[in-house]
Amino acid sequence: MLKKALNAIKIASQMVLVMLLGFAVSMGIFISVSENSRMPTSSEMSALDNISNDLSSAEHRVVELSRHSILQVLTTSEKRSGFSKMSGTYITHGDRFYVITAAHGVHGECEYFFVATGDENIYDCIRYILIDQAVDYAIIEIEEIPERQPVKLADVRPSNREWRQETAVLNETFYTGFPNGLGPLTFRGSVAGMSDENYILLHSYAWPGSSGSGVFSYDGNLIGIIIALNVGWTGAGYDVLEDLVIVTPLFMIDWDAAYEIMNEPAPTGDTGDTGQ
Repeated sequence: MLKKALNAIKIASQMVLVMLLGFAVSMGIFISVSENSRMPTSSEMSALDNISNDLSSAEHRVVELSRHSILQVLTTSEKRSGFSKMSGTYITHGDRFYVITAAHGVHGECEYFFVATGDENIYDCIRYILIDQAVDYAIIEIEEIPERQPVKLADVRPSNREWRQETAVLNETFYTGFPNGLGPLTFRGSVAGMSDENYILLHSYAWPGSSGSGVFSYDGNLIGIIIALNVGWTGAGYDVLEDLVIVTPLFMIDWDAAYEIMNEPAPTGDTGDTGQ
C-alpha cells in the first residue's frame, strides 16, 4: 500500500510539473506574440541605438558614436528675447566635460549658454574655453551629462590623424544634429572637396540648427564642425544650396591655447574667456 501511495504521489507530482511547464511555455509564447504584434512606442523608435542593421559594422560604430555624443545647444543673451538653437558634440578631457560647436550662434556670457538632450534635460555652461568667431568654432566646458557618451578629446587631436585621407574626395562621412530644431537626426555624406581657406565641403544635407554638429569620418574620427550652407547666385537671385555643407576641420582649432585653459582649474563663478 505504501509503495502504491508513493507511486501515486510521484505521478501526481510529475503531472503538476508538466502542467506548470506547459503553462510557462504558453505564457512565454503569449508574451512573445504580444510583444511582436504591438506598435513600437515613439521613444523606442527615436532611441539613439535604433540604428539600421543594414549598415556595415564600421558604419554602425560611427553612427552610434555620432548619435550618442550629440547635444542640442541653446544660447541667448540679456538683450535677446529667445534662444538660438544649434548642435554640438559632447567630449571629455581628463575628468571634465565639454561641447565643441560653432561660434556664430554663441551669444552673451556663459550664464546664457545651455546644452540639452531633451525638453526637460538641460545642462549648464561652466566656462568658455575658446570662442573663435573668425574660424567659427567654440569649445565650452559644461556639466557632465549622464544620457550621453562623450568622445575622448585624445581621439580627435589632429596629430593622430592622416588628414590627407580624411579629406580625400568622396571619403564617406556621418553626422548627427538638430536641423530646424528637429532631432537628433543622422545624415550620411561625402567629401566633395576643400575650399581655398581649407574648409571641408561636404555633399550632404543641413539646415539652420545643424550648425555645430560634429562630422565623423568612415574611420570613426571626428574631423570637423558644420558651420554653414553654401549660398550661390542664380538668375533669380541668391539661393541656398542645402546639400553643399561647409565644415571647419579640427586642424584649424588652436589646440595649444585650448589645452592651456582646459588644464587650469575653473575659477569659482567664472563666466569664461571668450578667446576673442
